[in-house]
Amino acid sequence: MSQSTAAARVPTRPIVRPASRERPQPRLRVVAPAPRRSAGGLALLSVGLLGLGLLVLLMLNISIGKGAYALTELQRQQQQLAQDRQALAEQVEAASAPDKLAAQARKLGMVPNPNPVFVEVPNGKIQGEVEVAKAPRKSAVKAQATAKKVGDALAAAAAAGKSSVHKTATKKGSTAGQTTDPKTATKRTAAEPSP
Repeated sequence: MSQSTAAARVPTRPIVRPASRERPQPRLRVVAPAPRRSAGGLALLSVGLLGLGLLVLLMLNISIGKGAYALTELQRQQQQLAQDRQALAEQVEAASAPDKLAAQARKLGMVPNPNPVFVEVPNGKIQGEVEVAKAPRKSAVKAQATAKKVGDALAAAAAAGKSSVHKTATKKGSTAGQTTDPKTATKRTAAEPSP
């Protein structure tokens, strides 16, 4: 019974199919073919793009080559400057050796101080006794030797100057047919007849 009651309750409807609508068939007709583009334009465009690409590649290659030459030159300059710097550093190191500094100080008239004094930087406290350094007196023998060397140097310079003046005068006199040496002049005048 339960099945019959369930069937009684559900109403049955007849299945209605929608009426099919018929579409009108389009009329077919022959269409003229579309105008074809020439393949020459596409080929010309392709060749142009290829040529432009090659030109850009060539310019890029040239700029890279110039950059490589510039880089090589700059590396050479850097190496030369590094060598110069090393040589200058060696010169500074040699000139700042203690014996060289002492010799330069003596040339400038400085003397060593046997009594060093120290100053503490934070508080300014002075440690040690302040004394003026005095140059040792030169011995009389050293002073005489130095004076003799200076005198010899001046005499040699004077002699060199006199001989160069004499040589110059001799050259000028020989070109003019006359000499300025008194000994030669007297011999020449004695040999030449007087007018």
